Amino acid sequence: MSTTVHRQGCTTTVKRRRQERRLLLALLLTCCGLAAAAAGHRSDADAVADLARSLARPPSTWTTAGGDPCSFEGISCSSSGRIIAIDLAGMGLAGTLPPSLSSLTALQSLQLGGNALSGAVPPLRAPSLTSLSLDGNAFTSLPKDFPRGMPALRHLSMDNLPLPPWPFPHAIAGCTSLRTFSASNASVAGPFQVAAAIVIANLTSIRTLRLSRNMLTGVVPAALGKIASLRDISLSSNFLQGPVPQFPAGVANDVVDGNSFCLDEPGPCNAQVSTLLQVAEGFGYPLNLASSWRGNYPCSGWLGLVCDNISDVAIILLQQAELSGTISPAIVDLIGLQILMLANNSLTGEIPESLTKLPKLELLDVTNNKLTGQLPKFKPSVRVLADGNEFIGENSHKVLLLMHDAGSHIDAAPLK
Repeated sequence: MSTTVHRQGCTTTVKRRRQERRLLLALLLTCCGLAAAAAGHRSDADAVADLARSLARPPSTWTTAGGDPCSFEGISCSSSGRIIAIDLAGMGLAGTLPPSLSSLTALQSLQLGGNALSGAVPPLRAPSLTSLSLDGNAFTSLPKDFPRGMPALRHLSMDNLPLPPWPFPHAIAGCTSLRTFSASNASVAGPFQVAAAIVIANLTSIRTLRLSRNMLTGVVPAALGKIASLRDISLSSNFLQGPVPQFPAGVANDVVDGNSFCLDEPGPCNAQVSTLLQVAEGFGYPLNLASSWRGNYPCSGWLGLVCDNISDVAIILLQQAELSGTISPAIVDLIGLQILMLANNSLTGEIPESLTKLPKLELLDVTNNKLTGQLPKFKPSVRVLADGNEFIGENSHKVLLLMHDAGSHIDAAPLK
């Protein structure tokens, strides 16, 4: 009997101690939560005070020292006192944004459009941010990883910003819930195929995509028109090339005007144009080619091209054209090509073996690039100039010796 009573007493003591531990743990977690909330509230208040100081004319209810930011005009807070929304759109504000804005980690909406704010947009680390508007300000730079740190974004609007040219943001791939991305007249530059690949692979909820009046180049992938969620797309006034893209009847589109498509309506390009666009793709669709290689007839004023009397491209003069990227093997389809001059650029990779099959080629000049690998063996009738590269192998050495012995060139002025 005494043994049973003793065991029951021990069991009761153990249970009581477990309950005490649970209560103590709950108390500690509550205290930590309250401390974290208080710290977050102080951090939010400090960030708003910094913002007030950085604005030339902050809203009249704002103060730079003390005061509850939750009572300030344009600010909304949660029940715990964290700032969840700032709406300063269209208030005529000037000034800059402080780096401490990144401490507003509970932010769900930030509306700054229609002001005259300038300087850098600071990194925002707000995992709950769903809406961000920067339109119509004078911002001059974005974070390199923009818009990383905002995975919940659904609406991103940044039209009419005087930014220096910048590529379509790779980090937007992490914003998988994005429904609206509008960055018209925002200096977005580079190959549109890169942008489209990011959109197609990651932004499966996108409904509105507006990128008009930028410096995007290259071909619009047909797959862009097959995004099921897409309802509105604007790509006008860029330097887009190739066939006019097609979109379903339910998609409002402003695409053709101000671009460099080969035709004014959907349909295949001229065979030579298609080949030349593959050549441009190898170079990364540079802006100097995209702005000149327009329409469906390459013998009419296209930069660096000369045609023969049957309208075949016979000469390509793209020396000193600030080209990078690689030499496309598609050049072999230009069967009338006699002279290919690509000297004094920054081309990388290897010379495609297929170029040795060009039936009329007489001169290949790739001097002073960054080409590597084996130099292909061309027919004896083809003069190859290849000094100033990083070729390997016996054939490369022989060609370089022949070049030094020949000592002559086709002279051509640098392309502007």
